[in-house]
Amino acid sequence: MDMGEKIEGKKVKRYLTINKRIIFEGGIYHITQRAPGKELLFLEEADYLHFLGTLKEKVKKFNLDLFCFSLLPNHLHLLLRIKEKNLSQAMKNLFEKYADYFNKKYQRKGHVFCGRYRASLCNDESYFLAASIYIHLNPYKAGLCKDFKSYRWDSLGLYIGISKNTFINFGEILFLLSSQIDKARKEYLRILEESAGIKGGTLLDSSSVKMFIKEAVRTVKRFVGKDKKWEDLNKSIEDFKLRKKTIGMKDKNTRKYLIEQLLANGYSIREITQTLFISRSSFYRTIGFKDK
Repeated sequence: MDMGEKIEGKKVKRYLTINKRIIFEGGIYHITQRAPGKELLFLEEADYLHFLGTLKEKVKKFNLDLFCFSLLPNHLHLLLRIKEKNLSQAMKNLFEKYADYFNKKYQRKGHVFCGRYRASLCNDESYFLAASIYIHLNPYKAGLCKDFKSYRWDSLGLYIGISKNTFINFGEILFLLSSQIDKARKEYLRILEESAGIKGGTLLDSSSVKMFIKEAVRTVKRFVGKDKKWEDLNKSIEDFKLRKKTIGMKDKNTRKYLIEQLLANGYSIREITQTLFISRSSFYRTIGFKDK
């Protein structure tokens, strides 16, 4: 069994660090890299532009799908897919070329980046989308802007603004939300707004990133693929509301099913009771717990 089959079989976690060495063709990775200590990666506008030009070059050279990015003064984030087993080679080439530029420009010696990059594997639609949310909120969480929509050095504008001729594959993530681009952009913005209130997300250690993304996944699950997988559930909810006054066993079973589905997709108890027009005590009775 190859690594892709193991992942499909849920034999590895959905979100893993590079230390696990899970690198395979078709894998989607959240890449993070930072400057050592209190050093900076970008000092001027030209530095950001040079890195983006180098990134575009390496995306083409190594046949990568780049979904989104965020460049901060002392660290950066990339979300990408490799089509060949060349992640290490591609990242080494990218970061070495930028380091050469940076050292020559500022007449310095030494390391520009703090050791090896980190890469986390995303093998789930919700984690994939949540990672992009984390990346696009990172400048806001770091206090670099008062409005996450106003930060210049990330790819968020492609997700909530006007389509451009770009080397960034922003459509794949948006189409998880809707096949209609305008609707998908509105949904993506709603997820960003709800996720902006999640605590944390400012530190680069793996535990902090995982905690933020875990919370973001709860929000994302309410939106991913709604055009497809939520159509039947929404119809069942509307049917349930129409016959809510009936107390037959069928309706009790339907209520329990709908509650379980909404819980599984990240809805809170309050949101479920409001959606189904039931009381909190009815919620607890249905799932077999007493309301306290």
